Amino acid sequence: MRKILILLLIIIAILSSCISKQSPLVIYEYIEGMPLVLEFERPVISVDIYEGNNLVYSYNGDIIYQLKTNYIFHTDITVKITEFNNKTYTNVIRKVEPKIHFLLYGGADNSLDQKFDDPLTNEYDYFFDLDIIEIKNSIQKSSQNILVTVLGDRKAKDDELIFIANLNGKYMEYRYKPYEFNFDLEITSASTDTLFEFLDKMFVKNKNTIKVLDIWDHGNGWAWESKGLLSTKAIVQDDTNKSYLKIKDIRDVIDAYNNKYNTKIDVLAFDACNMTSLEIMYEFKDLVDYFIGSVYTVAGFGFYYDFFHDLNENNLVESFVYNVIKAYNYYYTNISYLDRLTLVGFKLNEFNWNNIEKINDLKEDYVLYKNDGRLYESEPTDMIDVNDLVLNTNEYLSSYINPAIVNAIVRIDGVNYPYSGIGIMFEDIFKDTNNNYLDYKALSFYNDFQDWIENIWKNIIIGNN
Repeated sequence: MRKILILLLIIIAILSSCISKQSPLVIYEYIEGMPLVLEFERPVISVDIYEGNNLVYSYNGDIIYQLKTNYIFHTDITVKITEFNNKTYTNVIRKVEPKIHFLLYGGADNSLDQKFDDPLTNEYDYFFDLDIIEIKNSIQKSSQNILVTVLGDRKAKDDELIFIANLNGKYMEYRYKPYEFNFDLEITSASTDTLFEFLDKMFVKNKNTIKVLDIWDHGNGWAWESKGLLSTKAIVQDDTNKSYLKIKDIRDVIDAYNNKYNTKIDVLAFDACNMTSLEIMYEFKDLVDYFIGSVYTVAGFGFYYDFFHDLNENNLVESFVYNVIKAYNYYYTNISYLDRLTLVGFKLNEFNWNNIEKINDLKEDYVLYKNDGRLYESEPTDMIDVNDLVLNTNEYLSSYINPAIVNAIVRIDGVNYPYSGIGIMFEDIFKDTNNNYLDYKALSFYNDFQDWIENIWKNIIIGNN
């Protein structure tokens, strides 16, 4: 039977060579950041891949119609292909820069890796896998060249790396084991080394692509920021390795990445609970351009990842940020209603942070994001929306905040408010023995605005509690 199969392949190869003198290579371009996968329309036995004059990959073996490598290239490459009949071809494969490169850092090695019924699709699946399905569906509808790279650190399933792309209307999806990219077989997502390695290996290297980092995990605001032993809801929680990340850990990794490549990540998104306060945003103000997150607890279904299509090509980054909030609002208004809901997309470099020290009063009719033990709440403290703050110039801070808001949804106990969706700590934590106070003092925000916090903000809070 094997001899017959080989004979048939020889006949096919001979006939093919008579019919066409073209290379068997199917596609002559690749999307930067995606591992190189070559497809052939005729049987191939040898492939050499060159970056410039350097041979970087070589295959010699059985007949193949597809070569799936674990190599990520950032330049045009040359391939030398040998068919079954020993005819050789040399082709250049052109690099295409994605318009958007979306890195999803999936910290699901914890209680989030559980199954639920999706009220939109009625599928019973893991939160993480439902999000991947949403990404795939939206990417297939996109008219842009977009690449999504996913690190999945799982508790219920094996860890993996997933690459999803749309290249000129062609949908592609490839999955790899972590060791194929020199990660540990059991990924430790709550590790600064792992986070940096993910950014370093996976992000495209050109400066034209919009780069988005999405942290998918638990969150608890700035709680436990001063502690060595963290809570079970710190940002990025890895149950297998009993490890956690702090806000300053994420900040330091992004800073190190930016410095290495003399670049900036365009968008930082937290698909995690309680990660949007003025204090947390301040940590990243010089490191990223746009910030996305929620004051309130985020539901287990998290973001609705239906935001990669229908983008405005003339302002792609802000259109993308706007779509993230739009999709979130749609899902938790029309599909799975929540009476407490916040999400904001904010342009950090359009806000003058010097206005913080000018705050000296509140609007009379302010409404709080409450830390009251409900399923969806503000953590670790009550917070007041920054649009309710008044400056010593008798201006509202909202005059400076709102121009930097790309999109926001704020729903407090069933009522939609024209608020920013950005909180600031508004609770009497000012005692040396108060854990929240110690954590607050560990923030750069406290360090840089200590005089204002201790002499003005503290008195405002105590006077209104």
